[in-house]
Formats: sequence, structure tokens, C-alpha cells
Amino acid sequence: MFKKLLAMQSSTQMIVAMLVGFSFGIFFGESVGWLSTIGNSVILLMQMTVLPYILVSLIGGIGKLTRATASLIFTRAGLIMVLLWLLALVVIAIMPLSFPYIETASFFSTSIIEPVADIDYFKLYIPSNPFESMASGYVPAMVIFSIAMGLALIGMEGEHKHQILTFMHTCSEIFAKITQALVKILPIGIFAMSASAAGTMGIDEFASMQVYLISYFVLCLLLTFWLLPWIIASLTPVTFAQALRISKSSLVTAFATGNIFIVIPVIIEECKQIMREHESLSEDAETLIEILVPIAFTFPNIGKLTVILFVLFAGWFNGTPVEVSELPSLSISGLLSLFGSVYVAIPFMLDLVRLPQDLFQLFVMSGFITGKFNSITAVMNLFVLTLITVALFEKRLSLRPPQLIKMSVGVAGSIALTLIACRVAMGLFIHSPEVTSTVIANMHVADDVPTVVQRKFPKMGETPVLPIASVHTIRQRNLLRVGYIPSNVPFSYYNNDGELVGFDTAMAVKLAEDLGVKIEFIPFDKDHLARDLNAGFFDIAMSGLSMEIEQMDKLSYTEPVLELNLAIATEDHNVNSYKRTQSILAMDKPRVAYVEHEDLIEEARLYYPNVNFIKIEGYKDFFRQKGGKYDAVVISAEAGSAWTLFFPNYGIALLENSSQYPMAYGVALSNHSLLNYVNNWLKLRKVDGHQQRFYNYWMLGKGASEEKPRWSIIRDLLHWVD
Repeated sequence: MFKKLLAMQSSTQMIVAMLVGFSFGIFFGESVGWLSTIGNSVILLMQMTVLPYILVSLIGGIGKLTRATASLIFTRAGLIMVLLWLLALVVIAIMPLSFPYIETASFFSTSIIEPVADIDYFKLYIPSNPFESMASGYVPAMVIFSIAMGLALIGMEGEHKHQILTFMHTCSEIFAKITQALVKILPIGIFAMSASAAGTMGIDEFASMQVYLISYFVLCLLLTFWLLPWIIASLTPVTFAQALRISKSSLVTAFATGNIFIVIPVIIEECKQIMREHESLSEDAETLIEILVPIAFTFPNIGKLTVILFVLFAGWFNGTPVEVSELPSLSISGLLSLFGSVYVAIPFMLDLVRLPQDLFQLFVMSGFITGKFNSITAVMNLFVLTLITVALFEKRLSLRPPQLIKMSVGVAGSIALTLIACRVAMGLFIHSPEVTSTVIANMHVADDVPTVVQRKFPKMGETPVLPIASVHTIRQRNLLRVGYIPSNVPFSYYNNDGELVGFDTAMAVKLAEDLGVKIEFIPFDKDHLARDLNAGFFDIAMSGLSMEIEQMDKLSYTEPVLELNLAIATEDHNVNSYKRTQSILAMDKPRVAYVEHEDLIEEARLYYPNVNFIKIEGYKDFFRQKGGKYDAVVISAEAGSAWTLFFPNYGIALLENSSQYPMAYGVALSNHSLLNYVNNWLKLRKVDGHQQRFYNYWMLGKGASEEKPRWSIIRDLLHWVD
């Protein structure tokens, strides 16, 4: 059995390894998650020779060309290649329009506020220090440096040039042998990553992978069997049917083996034959075909470019789609990085658009399925490039305006119909995950002290005025009275059981426990906070209060409890519009609601004169609005994220010049006893980790939902383990 496995083709071994890995993961479940370390190790070994190989292969490949051949390839064939790249990149860039719309929401994550390092495009593209570019993995700069060296070699003569080319060729063979040896252990890496993914990946994640696979297959089939043959038929004497006929054997071979190199001789002969049939093959044209196909093979082909779609899918999958403004940079950088291996290019592109590197495992896991399809696209790309270049060389290229218009309309129409059909089909079968509000609506506060929750707001003139209570008075009467704002997610709100819960509710219960007293919650309106505190309606206000300057002479704030991040909440499709200052200024009188931050809003009116800021009583008035009264609301990113769990059609946008503001608790202006006690208590609970545990639970959602083990045969079917 083992000998039969070793005798298989490498591509077959990888498919078998992937299938066995899936089965292994489904059988053992999460217990095989550690195998991902083996998979990562194998992939890192595979990347070992990639950057050096790019260097020597490009220098040696370009350096051995003659001036005439180089001129022809880098002008006529080069122009055609660039145009084909451009077509492919445009199709790839709009392919995410076929992804189904899925409402997603999640708890606040500290990763969204971490400063993002600006991309240094000079270092990315200009090899001012080639050694630094290589050490830092700047693939585009490496490619440019290698091409420059190769072009310089073309103009050289003599034994020294021959020695350099021989050295480059020898190094290329060395790296190729190392890679061939490493390919033998690649099935082990594929098995390990497949087993780990199958054992730890949730059902929703598997369903989402269908989106990538379906859209990728459609993309490759559209390019291979429709767009590229149509371009051949429109611009050369070769008909659409002939283009498919001559490429058939090469396509089948490439699909079966996943190897483009072995069909290069077939592509050369088929191109010669079809041009002979159309009496468009001179002796020079025949030589051109023999030179062009092998050289074009060393450049990124359209099939290879299609893997950029994975990066766009990864953004959709991660809930942070790649922005339109980032597409040009991603396309150019992706193109240049694909001069090397996809195992270097994909991590590089993920990092470029600030997506988690862990997503690379999904690419590797699916790579030997998608590789079959990008191989056939690569083959058709070589046919198109060769036939159009030869037709141009032989002056048989058809560039009549009616023909070009017909081709352009046909290509655009085909792409549009494909996107619509794909979007509709996937929309019918790929659905949004379960409602996220069930998680946050079922969270609880530990009932460590007797608790009473009042729902009636105190009213001046009706509710008895009480003296300000010091810590001694609170202990003497055995009751701490805490003011709260209803529906102030995630600080104080009612859960599905009608209980008052939230971060500040939990903090208040802990404060009462440490005081050794019972607790009573009394609702309040923030506009009357100082009045209610000084009237003794409650002792302390604990409900996500932002510290505001105009209130400081009316009440006393404790030391800041948290530093919250100012953000904008708006409907998902508008989120990106509120991330940039220029895009906000370009809007036509957007209606932005706010609940607090009066001083910040006054400053914002000066910066954004086109924005209509509207004061509302509470955040629920925005999220539960009808008729679209407000376009967005100013809110903390922490609170906004929690609200989107209830309303997943909304999202959070951090402002371009993001800022923080302090959240604190409020006591009556004269209540120095309670103020001093709470300040010292907050310091203690920060140091001993209680406050952080509450923050992790209520803000980050850690432990909010029960983490059930991934379904596995060994646990859930055979019951061999608990």
C-alpha cells in the first residue's frame, strides 16, 4: 500500500493526503489541532528557495536573450501580456460582487484599534538595497532588481557574461532540485493542515469556503472557455471553435497533471499548425513561437493571477472586505509577487491588506483543487498570447473598430451575466449564520448580593429627596443605590430573562459585595444626572458615562474606568464611507445622531460643515429607527460593536483620526467619602484583574457563549472520549 502511494504522481499524492487529512480531522476532532504546526513547518520549508530562485531564474532567463528577441518580447509581446494581465485583474477585482451578502456581527476586538503601519511603497517597489529587499521579503522590489540585472546582461559580451549565465543556470538547477526534494514531503504538510482544519473549523466556516471554491471555478472556466477564446477569435484569423479545438489536448493534460511545463511543446506545435492553416506562418514567425512560449512561461500567467481572488475572499470571510482604494496596490503588488511562488505571494498579499496570516492555511488546503483549474487558464493564456503576437508580427491582427466594440460589449456582457448568475445561485444556498443577538441577550451577572432593580424613573417633587450618603451611611443602612441608564448596551441593559446586566452592572454588584451591602438599581436620564445625585435618589451612577467638561462643576467623576474609542455606527454598506475624512466631506448633508460628547460634536461641526448633527435621547432611538431618520450615530466602538450583535445589518467605522475618551462613574459633588473609596477600589480591582475579567466578558465576549467541542466521530458517534 505504501509503495503504491509513493508511486503516485505528486499531484495525486497531494489530493489523497488532503482527503485522508479531512477524514482524520473529522474522526478525531479538536484533538488533532496541533497538526497545524507540522503543516506550517512544511510550508515554510517550501518557501526556502523561492526568493533565491526568482533572482537567478529572471537574471539568467532575460540575460541570455539577444537584443532583437528581447526588443520584440518586451515591446509587442510585452504589451499584449500587460493588456491580458489588465483584463484578468479587472475580472478578478469585480468577482467578489458574486459573493452572497451575509450579515455578520461580533464583539469588540482590540485588533481594530491597533495602529496600522503605513506601507512604504518606495521599499516595496524600489530595490535601493536589494539585500534588504530580499531579507524583508519585498518580492516586487526583488523582481524589478532581477529584471534590471537581466536587461544589463543582454548588452554584455564575452566570457564573463557566459560565466554569469552558467552560474545562474547552475543555481537555478540547484534550487529546482531542492524544491523537487521538498515536494516529496509536501503531502505530509497537506495532510497535517487538512486534518487540523477539519478538526477545528466550524460548520459555518466550511460553508463559507464554498463561496471561494464556486467563485474560483466560475472565474477560471469563464476565462478559459469563453473570454480568452473570444479574444482570439475577435483579433486573429483563428475562429472560436478552432481555439478550443487546438487547445483541447493541452487543457486536458494540464488539468489532469496540474503541470503546465509538460505541455509547452504541445502548445508550440498547435500554434504552428493553426497558423499554417491560415497561411500566417513565415519562418520568422515559427522561430518567434518557439522562443515566445518558453519565455512567456517564466512570467506570471492569468491562471496564476487568479489566486488574488483568494485574498479578496479572505477579506469577505474575515468580515473586513478589501476596500476599492486598496485594489490597485493589491493588483500590482500581487502581480509582481507572483513572479515567484504562490506560497510566498499569498502571505505577502494578506499582510499587504492587513488580513490574518492564519487564513493562508485555507488557501493551501484548497490549493490542490483550485490548482487544476488555474492550470487550464494558464494554458489558454499561453495560446492567446502566442497567437495574438504572431498575428501582429504577420500583420494579420484584426483591429477594426466595429470588431473591437463587438468584442468589448460581448466580454463586458458575459462578465455581468456570470456575476449575476453566480450571486443569485450562491445567495440561494449560502445563508447568514444564526442570529448573533442570542449570545449577548443571554449573558448574566453573578448574583453575589441581594439585588433589587427599579424600572420607574425618580421624579423631582414626587420622589423623596434623601441626604447624600457617605460610605459609613451606606454600610449602616446595608444598601448601595446605583443609578443606571436602561438600554445602554453593553454597560447596562436587560437580557432575555428581564435581568439587568452589563459591564457596569457587574462592577456595581462587585462594589456592593466588597462593601458588604445589598444593592438597588435606579434608572436615570443623563440630562438630569447631577440633579438626581445631589437629590440623593441614588449614591453613584455606573452606566458607561463619558466624562464631560460641562458636568464637572455639577458632579464628581471617579478616576477613568475605561478609555473608550470614538467611532461611527451606520448600515453595513455605508461603513467604508465614514472611515475617511474626505468621503464624509463629500457626502450630501448626512444626518448623524449623537447622545453625548457635546464638546466633541461642537468641534466636529467646524470640521464637517456639511454634516447635520442631531441630538437623540438614547442609542436605541437610532438602532430601532424606522424610516431612515438618521444615517449614522456617534458612539464608542465598544458599545457600537455590542449593538451590532442585536442589529447585524449595522457596522462600526473608526474615524480616520481616531480618538479616545474616558469613561467614569459619577457621585454627588459633595460626596468625598464615596468618591475616595471608589477611586481606591477601582485601583485595587484593576490590579487584581477583576475589572479585566469583566471587560473580557462584556466587551470582548470571551466566555459569552458556550464553547462546544468540534463534532467528531470519536467523541460524538463512538463515544470513546469525553
